[in-house]
Amino acid sequence: MADRAPEVSAVSGEEKGVVRLCARFGHVSDTGRRRHNNQDCHLVLPFDGNGVPQDSATGASPVDLGRMLLVVADGMGGHFRGEVASRMCVENITKEVATQLQASTNGQPEDFTGNLKGAVESAHRAVYAYAQSCADNLTMGTTCSAMLMHGANAEMAQVGDSRCYLFRQGKLAILTQDQTIGNQLRSRGEDAQNVDPQIREMLIQAVGAQAEIEVVMSSTDLEPEDLILICCDGLYKVVSEADIVAILESEAGLQERAQALVNRANENGGPDNITVILTEIDRAVG
Repeated sequence: MADRAPEVSAVSGEEKGVVRLCARFGHVSDTGRRRHNNQDCHLVLPFDGNGVPQDSATGASPVDLGRMLLVVADGMGGHFRGEVASRMCVENITKEVATQLQASTNGQPEDFTGNLKGAVESAHRAVYAYAQSCADNLTMGTTCSAMLMHGANAEMAQVGDSRCYLFRQGKLAILTQDQTIGNQLRSRGEDAQNVDPQIREMLIQAVGAQAEIEVVMSSTDLEPEDLILICCDGLYKVVSEADIVAILESEAGLQERAQALVNRANENGGPDNITVILTEIDRAVG
């Protein structure tokens, strides 16, 4: 939804010894080769020190990590309902996060985790209410992987099976956990390999798809030279981890690497929509 953004303050105040970080990013969303429309929706949005969303900007300018919201939502549902669900999810999260930041003191809420979780829950209620109001009673929903960066920290909220990855010092780590039948079975100590692969990959929850959801929260620190990858399953289900790492390690620009990930997914058949947000963390200059 958003392109690259202008600079915002990385920390409140100029505390001695505090490392100020910035981020550069590239992002691509593609229909893929077998879908007729793109039901993904994504967002890269910085906020100023008072929690006011900043206009997007083109170019490769760094973005100081005052507050930055990143979201990937992968919609599902017939007759373009998935497209509506993912858009509503992203719009409602954005509105709620902005409201919470602006209501806090100097855009510094006491509980970033609780605020992001509440924003996703609010988005779920909006999408679910809309789905229930439809006369044809079609099920609609969307996955959601949302990250709120603040200073040198990042909070993540997840529903479904879109993913957040951290690429640090040559190693790729998944920061989120797919909410699928297969993972649910494994968490119970059961052998998921005995279940049909298609059933293993079925979601146990999605934003707007059932009355109640459980938003799964996680967090990570941020360091210079980190790469954060947020993507839908249209990428990781068809592009191997080795190929993802090889592309992330290349010397191409971030936008070029994001596009290369999407291109590789399409080269491997592109069976689904593909959305990638790639963010590089660095030390802020000045």
